[in-house]
Amino acid sequence: MGFAAFACLCSLLAFSGWVFDAPALRGFGVESRPIWPLTTAGYFALSLGFVFAIRGESRRAQLLWVIPVAIAALSLLQNILRVDLGTDRLLFGSSLPEFGFAHPGRPGASPTTIFLLVSGAAYVSTSKRWRRDEAASLIASGVLGTASAAAILILFATPDDPLAQAYRISAPSAVIAVSLVAAFISWQSGFGLVRLLSSSQPQPHMLQILLPAVLLLPLAPSLLGTAIEAGALLSPLGNKLVVLISNIVLVGLVAYWAVRRVMRGQAALLQSLDALRASEDRLATATSAHELGVFEWEVATGLFNWSPGTEQRMGLMPGSMPDYESWAALVEPSDLEVVMGVVERAVAVRAPRFSYRYRFIQANGDVRVVEGSSRAFYDDRGALLRTVGVILNVTAQEERETALREREAQLRSILDTVPDAMIVMDEQGVIRQFSAAAERLWGYRGEQVIGRDFTMLTPRADRDRNAAMLTQYVTTRQLSGVGDTIVATGEAADGRRFPLELRAGVARIDGHALFTMFVRDLTEKLAAEERLSELSAELAHVSRLSAMSELAADLAHELNQPLSAAANFLAAARMLIERGEDVERIGELLEMANGQTLRAGEIIRRLRDFMARGEVDIRPESVERTVRDAVELVLPGTGQFQIRVIFDFDEHAAWILADRIQIQQVLVNLLRNAVDALRNLRSDERVITIRSRKVTENIVEIEIADTGPGIADEVLAKLFSRFSTTKTDHGGMGIGLSISKRIIEAHGGELKAENRPGGAASFRFTLPAAEQDGAA
Repeated sequence: MGFAAFACLCSLLAFSGWVFDAPALRGFGVESRPIWPLTTAGYFALSLGFVFAIRGESRRAQLLWVIPVAIAALSLLQNILRVDLGTDRLLFGSSLPEFGFAHPGRPGASPTTIFLLVSGAAYVSTSKRWRRDEAASLIASGVLGTASAAAILILFATPDDPLAQAYRISAPSAVIAVSLVAAFISWQSGFGLVRLLSSSQPQPHMLQILLPAVLLLPLAPSLLGTAIEAGALLSPLGNKLVVLISNIVLVGLVAYWAVRRVMRGQAALLQSLDALRASEDRLATATSAHELGVFEWEVATGLFNWSPGTEQRMGLMPGSMPDYESWAALVEPSDLEVVMGVVERAVAVRAPRFSYRYRFIQANGDVRVVEGSSRAFYDDRGALLRTVGVILNVTAQEERETALREREAQLRSILDTVPDAMIVMDEQGVIRQFSAAAERLWGYRGEQVIGRDFTMLTPRADRDRNAAMLTQYVTTRQLSGVGDTIVATGEAADGRRFPLELRAGVARIDGHALFTMFVRDLTEKLAAEERLSELSAELAHVSRLSAMSELAADLAHELNQPLSAAANFLAAARMLIERGEDVERIGELLEMANGQTLRAGEIIRRLRDFMARGEVDIRPESVERTVRDAVELVLPGTGQFQIRVIFDFDEHAAWILADRIQIQQVLVNLLRNAVDALRNLRSDERVITIRSRKVTENIVEIEIADTGPGIADEVLAKLFSRFSTTKTDHGGMGIGLSISKRIIEAHGGELKAENRPGGAASFRFTLPAAEQDGAA
């Protein structure tokens, strides 16, 4: 580049001599031999083309080289055709006639030859098709040979020699030509001849052949010239031309032969260099594409050598980390300690490589996370000499991993606090995750079950069925045909079995299914339900006792009648026995007393059955008998209350499927409420109507209606709530209707209350129907 720029500068200086009419600049001090303006233009275009070519802008260079070729071509055309096209005087034509030359302004033989050969050699050198081709080497050798021959001719020819006159060259042209040839040689140092001349270890046999050839071959043209001159075969000018051309040919052939021999020996080297360059290009492309940084660390000097672009990818300015101190200043201190610890451990065992991960702290506080590995090189004593490694910017990956770890920790925290156990397994039933709640439920640690079949958590007798159930779920996404929830049995590590409820979900990852099972222990739930059932039964019993306590006075009156009658009958019989009177009459009295006693016993039996806490016994029962027994409990001797009871039984609804005692409890509660509603009415207005009818083929409805004032709207809205009562005058627990509703719903029926037109209240409930022979 320096030689080419110097040639440009010389061309401009010589041209400025014409612009400013400075003869000293035109000839660089030799005013009698100036360089023509057109020649300076050709040299400037040729030199500027070299500048662009060396910078890699081949297209611009080739366009500029067209100018000297065109100037040389026009000069040759005018000399051969002996015509004057006027192109010689395109520049400063008025100043040229003062010079006493045949064709002032026209480039001479030397500039023309230099234009053609140097432009051609330069064009071939920049053409990819001709790159390092034999023709390029031959042209380069020809340039050198021509330049050498021209220099010898100019130096040793006599001043009156026509050939010397033809090839005489101006001082600026000589300086520019030498600079261009030097630029060409320096630029194209890979060409064969230059490589041979610059080789530090030339091949010995090449020197043995080349040195004699260089010394002896020039004698052949001289001998040829002597023979031509002796035989007067040519004029002196022709003789010199033959000798000159012969020398040029010989120099070119010798150079070409040398280049060929050198190229044969270095073909493999050139291929290796090409492969190396290609490999370096691929490596540079790969490192850039993957944002890899390649570095070398010289341990002794502490110098770092980073591949191009590495520091920028780390968010740093180029040259920010030339040595160890500058690098260490940018690394997080805690990470630096860890990395140097890794290096020390690797050196201690002479490990061939080591890996690392650390953070760069930028000036603005941003953090870049990098990771990589290095190859370590040691000396004979095991000391670390240098490392060559790569680093990769993994900041985005680190952020994703950190976010993922945070989400996993949050999810793990949530799962650990969820009371339900969680199990994750694959399609083969192999357990992949086992939550803390699952560990507490089964008594296994996670590492004891992960990787094993899930059936180990179930009773041995159920394992085949559970494995088949998993296969069914994989196929249908349903468990036991009831959606995604089942009730099953688990077996803990200590052999304890417990009921559980399981819900399942599925997720597909990379074509494989993962099943997430949430398991809830039902032991406490079932125990609570059982206890609740017992409490409900207890409450119902208390309700019956409460009802009986309120009926005690009425029942006492009812029992008093048959017992008093029996006592009277027995007293009369005793009197007859003492008098020894009518024995037949005595038998009648005893029979009548026995009847009254049985009547009292029946009342007591019904009371005992109603108050007893027995097991639920669902079976076909007679509607009429069930209703009448309840009425006898509530209204013994209805005449006492002067309440008229109207029965309206549907013969098609004669049997129900129910527990008789529980249904009687419902009837007792409803009848007592009706009696209470009728207390304040006149005796002729006290009426309770009990009806039964068949609503559908399988449903029987029983209605109890009274002629009382009805139920207030605010009470009707919460009538079946516990501890809600309308008996404000003489008290009540407020649980009778609530229990009645639960009893009816447990039988699969429904209990409703409403006000009839005119203000009377009506309670209706439904029960499953049964056939008279006992079939439901």
